[in-house]
Amino acid sequence: MTQNQSKDNSEIKNLSFLKRGKYWPAIIVGMLVLHATIILGTLTVISARHDLYVEPDYYAKSIDWDNQREMFEAADKMGWVIEIATGETTTNADQTRVLSVSIKDANGDPIDRALVELDCYHPAYASNRLSEVLLGMGDGVYQTTLAMNTPGYWNVHLAIRHQGVQAMVMQEIEIR
Repeated sequence: MTQNQSKDNSEIKNLSFLKRGKYWPAIIVGMLVLHATIILGTLTVISARHDLYVEPDYYAKSIDWDNQREMFEAADKMGWVIEIATGETTTNADQTRVLSVSIKDANGDPIDRALVELDCYHPAYASNRLSEVLLGMGDGVYQTTLAMNTPGYWNVHLAIRHQGVQAMVMQEIEIR
């Protein structure tokens, strides 16, 4: 046997540990530890976020889905025209805006003496909801002042009660 052949044989003997499987348990345990570390790291990052949002009363809303669907369709069935507008930012420190809702019936006549409840939020900060009962200003106009200081699109949910009719409306408005 030559010296080169003996080196080749010793290299084969050195690689024989792979064939015997001495390191496979360590590789499997290492991969499990890596997997667990990734999962725990992800959970830590997600749980540290404060802007996550869960819909309030989502279970009750899912049970009452049929009734809510009827309320979302009620305004359309009645022919109501609902418009939402925002005023410019006031000069005070909290940058409040006047939010106006105009409600007219199918004939174009204003709907007065309705109870209008508002719930709005910016999708990026959905846990910071603004909820108000709007004041009737006459001629079917209802207003409130809100601290809507984040530019972008806002989701506005209205619950309207008028003469036994309950309606819900969802619209998106843009704040500049």
